[in-house]
Amino acid sequence: MIRRWLVAAVIIAQVPTLLPVGAFRIEPGDSKVEFVMRDNRGGFTGTTDRVEGPATVRRTDANLYEATIDARIDARTLTTGVGLRDGQMRRDFLQTDKFPFITFKGAASVPELAAAGTIHTRLRGSLTIRDVTREVDLPIEITALADEYRASGEVTIRLTDFGIPIPKFLIFVAEDPVLVKLRVKLRRST
Repeated sequence: MIRRWLVAAVIIAQVPTLLPVGAFRIEPGDSKVEFVMRDNRGGFTGTTDRVEGPATVRRTDANLYEATIDARIDARTLTTGVGLRDGQMRRDFLQTDKFPFITFKGAASVPELAAAGTIHTRLRGSLTIRDVTREVDLPIEITALADEYRASGEVTIRLTDFGIPIPKFLIFVAEDPVLVKLRVKLRRST
């Protein structure tokens, strides 16, 4: 009896795991973007769960899975927990009255053999903040479920690369590198 279970487990383990393919949507509310800004007073974190956009996962002829994503972050909803700071961040630095969204358009590839379990890959694409676009290379970890994906990763960007001045106020001086963390849930589009 145990031998049959063992044989069955070996056979199941050898069957390639197929990733769900098709059209997906980033789930606002279940997805989150954070930025961590260090400064001479300890730093702070800003966050929003207003992340949305389409994604497509397809299997290519070369036994690869490719995913494309077109994400949009509502910069008007970024909060740090301090209303005065939030207002200044939106008005003076992100200029959300003119540029209400931060966007990312990118793609990732995964070899078929890496499709089982947790997937480690890189999401490469164009990040636009205000009216400036820069290429970013984001290491991500992906978990595939029946009709959804969950992905997380982090990348460091520089404010000055996007034309954003380094925040300063009286004795407060921020650092230019900002750590951006994301956690995204993609659900199959209906």
